Amino acid sequence: MNAGYYVTNNIGFLQSDSEGTKFIRHINPDIKFLHSNVGIGGLSAMLSLPRNQGIAIQFQLKSVGSIDNMTPDFISQIKRFNDPRFLDSNIADQSGDFALSLWQEVGLTYAFIKKDDGFHRWKVGATLKFVNPIANVWAGIKDIDYAIDNTGLANFGSFVVEAGYSSNLDDLEYFDGNQSFNKLPKGTGFKPAADIGVVYERVAYRPDPRSEIGTALERDLTYEFRLGVSITDIGTMQFEQGSAAFITNGVLPGLNLIDFNGLFNNVNSFRDVRTSLESVLQVQDKTGSYTVTLPTSLNLNYDYNFGNNFYINAAGRFDLTALVPADYRVNYPNSVTITPRYETGLSGFYLPVYFNLDGDTDLGLAFRYGPLTLGTPSFGSLLSDKKESGGAFLSLSLNKLKANSKKPYCFGSSRVGSGFTRTKRTPLYKRKKFLFF
Repeated sequence: MNAGYYVTNNIGFLQSDSEGTKFIRHINPDIKFLHSNVGIGGLSAMLSLPRNQGIAIQFQLKSVGSIDNMTPDFISQIKRFNDPRFLDSNIADQSGDFALSLWQEVGLTYAFIKKDDGFHRWKVGATLKFVNPIANVWAGIKDIDYAIDNTGLANFGSFVVEAGYSSNLDDLEYFDGNQSFNKLPKGTGFKPAADIGVVYERVAYRPDPRSEIGTALERDLTYEFRLGVSITDIGTMQFEQGSAAFITNGVLPGLNLIDFNGLFNNVNSFRDVRTSLESVLQVQDKTGSYTVTLPTSLNLNYDYNFGNNFYINAAGRFDLTALVPADYRVNYPNSVTITPRYETGLSGFYLPVYFNLDGDTDLGLAFRYGPLTLGTPSFGSLLSDKKESGGAFLSLSLNKLKANSKKPYCFGSSRVGSGFTRTKRTPLYKRKKFLFF
């Protein structure tokens, strides 16, 4: 079972002082991004089967949010048009997209060892997921052009914006209702999705000392290096537009200078945002059903065993949602993570370095003892006065080995071992009742 979250952005940073913690927005020409992901539950169980096969089931609650390709000016200036730095300025061609989704999923996995000749090992697996979409919020800036005068009033030449949310949020006070958010909204129903993957291992051949009874003292990990390729979260979610979803087509006729800051002084819900915009913009309903991608991604993983319990891992995650036909998308950022580690059956120490190809770099830190792993993907941000990211994770994993610790042989009618060993007698390390990685 596991849980974790990670948030990163370049829109602004958190800074604490005597007055509390404030979010301070950057003012620079960089294209803006925000990515968040949360996973809760992760309850899973895996059962080893004869002939090098395995099945597993997993349940989790997940949320992924992303802002992509957001131009910098409007998002930096909104609610502070009267800042002296923005007076007497002209802004054009503002655009960007945002989406946040929450869903439940149940995954059923089948995997097997396709080939193992003692030098090369191939593993193949697939997961059939059943995804229950719970909530979605989205917004899109299509085109905004404006000029700010010397008093902070704005003259909009274009204002084409869309925003909405899933209809199962209508009753909540934050959107268009009066009910408090004290439980998860009802999902729209389970729909299929999938993961697929292949792993190649170059088996490490190193002479092992033998005990008095001739049992090989084989290592817990027997590969020299491991290469994995997978595509995960293949599928989409479907929702109905909420009652306050809207699209704007421009400024109302006859309006020139607008106090845009003042529009949002008494806003407490999505409906309030729409009502405020209706006082200055041409607003229409956004209705009907729509689809949102799961965060479909290509995952590449390389793990090298140096020996003496030292390893290094390189993992790449690349967004594939542009290939999925859908109205809106949530996605993981394109990223590369390099993780040197020290790992034994009882404990481990991990030092991941995360490179977000949007321009973010983060240093993580994690420890494992027995079945429990604790860590953060953003240890570097914790040490910074200006925090642009944050995250933490934990995992509890109990693994009962196939071999019985009190018998010399693995389970199986052949009495010659299992897929984990090629010797008649179970290696000593397999006689442990539990192995913690």
